[in-house]
Amino acid sequence: MISQLAFPSVCVVDEDPADYQPILDALNSLFVSTLHILGNDLTKLPKEPFKGVKLIFVDLHLTAANGKVAASHTANVFSKIVSPDTAPVVAVIWSKYADAKVAADDVPPDDQDTEADLFKKILLESEPKYAGRLIFLEMKKPQKDDRPADWTAKLAKKIEKTLGDQSAVDFLWQWDRLVREAYVGVSSDLTSKAHSAANASGSELKDSLKDVMRLLAKAQAGADLKNSTAHRHLAAVMADLLVDHLEHSESLEGLATHGDWLKQKPTGIAKDFPARMNGMLLTASISANAAAFVPGTVYRARNPRQFYRLFGRRLSTLADMCCQSKRPAQKWRCWRAWVQPVAIELSPECDVAQGYRTSAFVVAGLVVPVAFLKEIKKAESISAFPTFHLRHVLPNFEAQDAVLIFCHRYKATLELNAHPDWFEPWFRLRELPTASLRNLYAGQASRIGYVSL
Repeated sequence: MISQLAFPSVCVVDEDPADYQPILDALNSLFVSTLHILGNDLTKLPKEPFKGVKLIFVDLHLTAANGKVAASHTANVFSKIVSPDTAPVVAVIWSKYADAKVAADDVPPDDQDTEADLFKKILLESEPKYAGRLIFLEMKKPQKDDRPADWTAKLAKKIEKTLGDQSAVDFLWQWDRLVREAYVGVSSDLTSKAHSAANASGSELKDSLKDVMRLLAKAQAGADLKNSTAHRHLAAVMADLLVDHLEHSESLEGLATHGDWLKQKPTGIAKDFPARMNGMLLTASISANAAAFVPGTVYRARNPRQFYRLFGRRLSTLADMCCQSKRPAQKWRCWRAWVQPVAIELSPECDVAQGYRTSAFVVAGLVVPVAFLKEIKKAESISAFPTFHLRHVLPNFEAQDAVLIFCHRYKATLELNAHPDWFEPWFRLRELPTASLRNLYAGQASRIGYVSL
């Protein structure tokens, strides 16, 4: 249980007590909870790198070694402390010798790497995933004879100055604090309700808390409450409660200081950025233990014959129906070759949660590579989502920018207890895009035709 709290956000890596104690005291004077790691013994490092590290102060000499050997050791220690899957991480090089040149054969003195540069180079070569995730800063560590009597107090000011103008990072750190405060609000609310229930029933708080969570999981899961799903249903309720606390947090006003730079026009944004951002906003990965036919799940249809049996139309007919033009023929053949037939489950969420769904309701469509964007037919029966980066790779379809379209005329139902092999789960549309598509289908299905002269 205690291991759940091993999620540090600030680390100091230094082996010399005369160096690390003052910086720990300085951070403590700023009321910053900090994990200290000596770094001189690889056997005493965490089993898995921490994913929550936001700020790390690292000395370059953690052993008696110098030069490339010292840089390699420090890079190795860093990689065992900081997960390459977290970002951004502010890495402050805290060293007496950061600017010192490291002699190398056949390299002119002026071109030789500094110790700080060598550490960064080795670190990024050993773990390329760090590239674009680390913000390197340097904070000079004075020699022991040059340290003032009030060095700890000066260090605290030096830390604040070194972090300097990191506006976007500061916003993320404030947001992280808001989320943690929202968690406190949720846990406090649940504990309060559990305490009232415990007083009424005479049970202990720890047991009453379990009962409250059981009720929440049941309310969210409905008929789907099982050993393998209960934790996810409870997490879904907790997420809703967390959002409620975030939206009504008085601390949101603390973010107002970022208004000046947030309102400025973005600079240096690549053309493909909107698509990559949409990939996060519109789609999500499928859980390895997810139940079959979860609403919003997008499946790739791999068998043309089975597709015909289910929808009563051929895959080629669907592809042709959604294509703007069949001329020139070469472009049309490329369209047929590259678009990927899919289907999405659109059953109402409430029916699924309450166990009332008797079959899975699916609507067919296509994943269209962005190169064919202009070839998508515009029709009331076809719904298209914004261009997004499809980062969920499958054979014959690599990660790329794409458009997801659905034809509301292609609809069918599937048995819940038999997930066909030719329907391959690919990715999932998030809840609101799925609801939007469900509403668009309902609008198409309720269109009325009438005779008039």
